[in-house]
Amino acid sequence: MGDYYKVLELDRGATGDSIKANYRRLAMKWHPDLNAGSKNAEENFKLISEAYSVLSDEASRRAYDASLDSPSQGRADFGYGRGFAGFTPEQAAYMFMNEMHNLASELTMQNVGWQDIAQELVRRGCPAGTAAEIARRIELRRKSLIRGNARPYFLRSAVSGFFGLVLVGLFGGLGFGILGFIGLMMFLSGAFNLIRAVYFMTTGNAPRSLI
Repeated sequence: MGDYYKVLELDRGATGDSIKANYRRLAMKWHPDLNAGSKNAEENFKLISEAYSVLSDEASRRAYDASLDSPSQGRADFGYGRGFAGFTPEQAAYMFMNEMHNLASELTMQNVGWQDIAQELVRRGCPAGTAAEIARRIELRRKSLIRGNARPYFLRSAVSGFFGLVLVGLFGGLGFGILGFIGLMMFLSGAFNLIRAVYFMTTGNAPRSLI
């Protein structure tokens, strides 16, 4: 049998990120839409999809590695186009589109606009109409998620700022004791976080901590 690592131009110590990156690069190189009429491109596209399906999943990768180390045990379960993961053109196309969704999700959480995401998907071989649909849908999902998470954050910040202001009013006075100081810090923190919450609710942009 062949070697899935060699198919994806990797060594056995490759990280998950390297596996993903090489799959995406090779999928763009061999995508049938970019190699019209090429039987070789179609076969290579299926092959790298098959390899990625095995190596991108931790459990199947461990089993595959074991088959390489012990050829007499389980090796027959793996092989190009048969057994463990024999891919049809339809399965390869589905995996590619699923990976385009994953890439769009990564980019939108970096606050990349949907038009730029669509262009990147097209550059990687995704049909223009499909790329635009994926990019728009992913951006709407991100905005909905961020805004939904920001609402309770907004309420907590408002409550914190309010009670901080109350403490300042009650215990500030001329001496500005410890409770007054705590109240001031609560008010300032609440006000700052309230502004941030309003920003996230208004724009739907992802916080930098998520990027």
